[in-house]
This record gives sequence, structure tokens and C-alpha cells, in this order.
Amino acid sequence: MTNEALEQVVIDCLKENLELSGEPVPPITRDTKPALDLGGFDSLRTLEVVVSLEEKLECDLPPEKLFENKKLEDVSVKGIAHAIDEIIKAKKK
Repeated sequence: MTNEALEQVVIDCLKENLELSGEPVPPITRDTKPALDLGGFDSLRTLEVVVSLEEKLECDLPPEKLFENKKLEDVSVKGIAHAIDEIIKAKKK
């Protein structure tokens, strides 16, 4: 899966989470930082989105690897997609 495709999966999961929680769904791009740019996006919401990503991608995504050495507020959609790509590549080795 390309990074662009992974970014779209991340965006779709973020939108789905916001819709299910009744929050407004603003435009989300690859540069969106969920913890800063999306209302009410906290650590619990982050875990909900990670679970959704795991289901859609059919793989385990340990949060400590997704957000390794980063503050949640600094992580963008493209950063999440890149981390997922690295996790998937490491599992194939």
C-alpha cells in the first residue's frame, strides 16, 4: 500500500471517529495534526482510531511504535501513515 493510500485510510478513520462521537468533521489533510486540529481529540480517541486502523489494515499497530519519541500534538496524518508503513515493513522482514 502506498503512503498516499495509508494517509487516506488514516483520514477515513479520523472522520469516522468524529462522526460517531457527534463532533463536527472539518476538512482533514495529510498535514492535519489530530490532537491540535480536531476538536476533542485526546488519548482515548487516539486509541479508538488506532483500533479502527488495525481492523481496516488487518495488522497490529502498537501505539508506542506509532508515536515513538513524539508528543501527540506533533503527529500529523502523514506522520501516522509513515509510521504505519514502517511497522508493516518491519513485520515483513
